[in-house]
Amino acid sequence: MKDNSGKNRKRFSFQVGNIIAFLGVLLLGVVYSIVMLTAGTPEHSVVVMVIALTGLVGLVIVYRTISNYENLAFWTPAIFFAFLSALQSAQSRGGAWDEFYLPLCIACCILSCLYDNYMRTILFVVVQNLVLGIMAISDVPFMGANSDKVLALFTSDMSGGIPFTTLGWMSSVLAGFMLLVAFGILYRRTKAALERRDSFKTLMDTTPNYIAMVDKLNRVMNISRNLAKLANIENPDWVIGAPVIDLFPSMEMKELAGDLLRKTTRNYEEMWECWINGEHRYFKALGDDLPDDKGILINLIDMTHLAERDEIAAMKDNLDIGIFFMDSNYIIQDNYSKALPRILGEKGFHDTCFTDLLSASVTPSELIAIKDYFVMNFEKQFDQEMLNDINPLSEFRYCGAASKEWKILHVEFVTVERGHGQTMLMASIYDITARVELQRKLAEEEKKRQEEMRSLFELINVEPKVFDDFIEDVDYEFEQIDNILKNQELTAHESLVEVYKSVHAIKSNAVILGLATFGGKVHALESDIKRMREVEDVPFSDMLHLTLEIEKLMQEKENFRVTLERINSFRSGAKIKSNNDVLIEALTKACDKASVDLEKKVKFMVDVDQGVMSRGPRRVMKEVLMQLVRNSVVHGVESPEERVAKGKNETGSIYLSVKAENNMIHIRLRDDGGGINYDKIRQKALENGFIKTEAEGQDKNTLLHFIFSPGFSTADAETVHGGRGIGLNIVRDKVKELGGTLKIQSEKDKGTAFNLYIPLPPEASAQEKAAS
Repeated sequence: MKDNSGKNRKRFSFQVGNIIAFLGVLLLGVVYSIVMLTAGTPEHSVVVMVIALTGLVGLVIVYRTISNYENLAFWTPAIFFAFLSALQSAQSRGGAWDEFYLPLCIACCILSCLYDNYMRTILFVVVQNLVLGIMAISDVPFMGANSDKVLALFTSDMSGGIPFTTLGWMSSVLAGFMLLVAFGILYRRTKAALERRDSFKTLMDTTPNYIAMVDKLNRVMNISRNLAKLANIENPDWVIGAPVIDLFPSMEMKELAGDLLRKTTRNYEEMWECWINGEHRYFKALGDDLPDDKGILINLIDMTHLAERDEIAAMKDNLDIGIFFMDSNYIIQDNYSKALPRILGEKGFHDTCFTDLLSASVTPSELIAIKDYFVMNFEKQFDQEMLNDINPLSEFRYCGAASKEWKILHVEFVTVERGHGQTMLMASIYDITARVELQRKLAEEEKKRQEEMRSLFELINVEPKVFDDFIEDVDYEFEQIDNILKNQELTAHESLVEVYKSVHAIKSNAVILGLATFGGKVHALESDIKRMREVEDVPFSDMLHLTLEIEKLMQEKENFRVTLERINSFRSGAKIKSNNDVLIEALTKACDKASVDLEKKVKFMVDVDQGVMSRGPRRVMKEVLMQLVRNSVVHGVESPEERVAKGKNETGSIYLSVKAENNMIHIRLRDDGGGINYDKIRQKALENGFIKTEAEGQDKNTLLHFIFSPGFSTADAETVHGGRGIGLNIVRDKVKELGGTLKIQSEKDKGTAFNLYIPLPPEASAQEKAAS
C-alpha cells in the first residue's frame, strides 16, 4: 500500500491556509463595513461589502480551478493582498483603520508559507513588494493617515528626508526577506526530515526481507510490508504497539521468535525451518540491538528458493531421471543430471545438439515436427497443458549412437526463464522401456484371456456332433496343408495356392459355427497368404512365419477339443444328430450368419433325399455347399430395400435339393436374387487384366468362366464371407476331383441356380462313409 502521510500533511496545511484566507476576507469585510456605517458613510460600506464578496468569489474560483495545491502558495495570498489593497483605497476616502495595512501585507507572506512551496512564496513576496514599491513611488498613503506622526517619534532626524511610504516599503522588504530566510531554513530541514522518513518508509515497503523493530517490551515499533503480508495484515501501521509474537502466522515461527527474544540478541543468527499455510519455508533469522538500547531489530531473509535449489540439485543427481537444460539452438547445457548419459547411451554432452541425438531414431519429417514443437515452447504459443498434449516425444523409440541399444523414452518439457531474458527448455527424460514391455505383456495376457473366454462361450453354443464334425474337417484340412508343405515337387506359389484353399475352408467352417475369434485368426492368416502369393520370390522367412502360424492354429484347435470334452462332461442325455442333420444345420447357420452380417433377410429351405445324401462324399458336399450358400447370400440375394423396390418380398430365399438322377447325385442350390451381373463381371475382368477390351467380354460363357478363376471376385470389399475370389474356385475344383459336372442357370431379377452332378457311389459301410 502506498504511503500518503506526506500528502495528507500538505493537504491539511492547504486547508488551514484556505480557511484563514476565507475567514480573513470575510472578517475584515464585515469589520470595515461596520466602521464605515459608524462613520456615517454607508455608501463606502456598500463598496467594502462588494470588495469583500469579490475577494470571497475569487478565492472560491481559485480553489475550484487549481488542481495543484502548491500553486495556491501564490494565488491565495495574492487575492488576499488585492483585497487588502482595495480596502486601503476605500479606507483612504473614509478615514478608518488604514494603519493595519502593512502588517496585514506581511501576514499575507506568512499565509503563503502555509502552502509549503518555497519558490512560489518567494515569487509572491517579490511581486507584493514590487507592488508596494510602485505604491510608494506613486505616494499612495498605504502607511495610513497617522503613520508619519508615529514614525516621527522614532526616526526624528534619522530619516534623512526619506518619505514615510518609502520607509514603510523598505520595512516590508526587510520583513519579507527575514521571513523568507526563516521559512527557507525551516523548509529545508522539514523536507530533509520528511525525505529521511519517506526513504525509511520506502525501504520498509520495498525490502524483500521480513523486518521488525521491537521495543524493550517486545512491542512492534515498525515492520516491513513483507512481514505484514506474512501476518495477513493489510497496513503495517495497524500493528504498531502490538506484541511482536502475534505477527508470526504459525506456531513454529512463534516458538522460534520467542527463542530469539529470550536469547542475547546481539549477533543472533539462526536458520528457521517451518511450515506456513501448507508451504515448507526456510528463513535466515538475524537479530541485533537498536542504537541507544531502544529495542531489537529482527531481520528474516527468505532462503526458501536456495533451499529448494539445493534439494532439486540433490534430486537431480539421485533420481533415475535424465534432466537437462536446452537453449534455443537445441544445445544441451553442461549442468545435467548423472542419469542422462546412461539413459541416452552417451558419455558426455558438451556442445551437443539434442536434435542430433534424435536424428538416428526418427524420420526427417518427424525431426522437423520435433523442432517445430520446440519453437512453440520457446515462443510460448500455447499454454503448458496444450503443449503437453501435442508433445511428439511423449513416447518414442530411441537408439543411442554409442550404445546401439534401443529404448522407449518419455520426455517432458517446461519453459524456464533465466537471467538476462534468456529462455531455456528444461527436459526430463524417463526410460519407460520396462514399463512399456510390462504393459505389452499384460495386454497380451489380457487379450489371450479374453479370447479364451470368448472361445469358451462360442463353444458352449455348439452342438457336440456339429463340433465333432468341425474338428474332423479341420483335421483333414490341416493334414492336407502338411502334405502340401512337405511336397518338394510343388513350387512355393503352387504350395501357397493349395494351402490358401484349405485355410479358406477352415475359416468357412469356423465362421459357420460362430467361432468368431478362431475365424478371425484364420482370416488374418488367409490375408498373409494372399500377400505372399503376390510376391514374385517368396522369402524363406515368410514361409517359416506361415508354418509357425499354422502350428499356433493347430494348437488352438486342440485346445478346443480339450475344452469341449470338459463341457461335454457336464452334459448328459443330449440327442445325437445324424450327419445329414448336422450338415443342414451348418448350412442354415452359414446362411443366417452371412445375412445378418450383410444386413439382408434370407430364408434357407431344403428338400433332400436323406438316403442319397448319406451316400454322397460328406466332406466335399459340405465344403461345396458352404461356398455356394455364402455366394448366394453375398452376390445373389439383394438387400431388403432393393427387393421391395423390385416388387419382391423383402426376405430372399435359397433352396437346396439333393436327389438321385441316372446314377448321379443331383445337387441344386437356387436363390431368387438379382441373377448374375455380367456387366460387373466384365468390368472386373477388364480391371484385373483377364480381358483387354470390352468386345472380348461379350460372350456370357467366357464371363462365367472368369468367376471360377482363383482371385477373381466382383465384391467391392473383402470380408470373412467373401470377396477374395476363392469360393467358386474351390467348388469347381472339388466337383472336378470327384468326376462331376457343374452347370449354372441365371435370369436377371429372377435368381441363379447351381446344378452339381456327382457320381453316385455304391452302398458303403459306415466306416467307409466316415472316411469319405
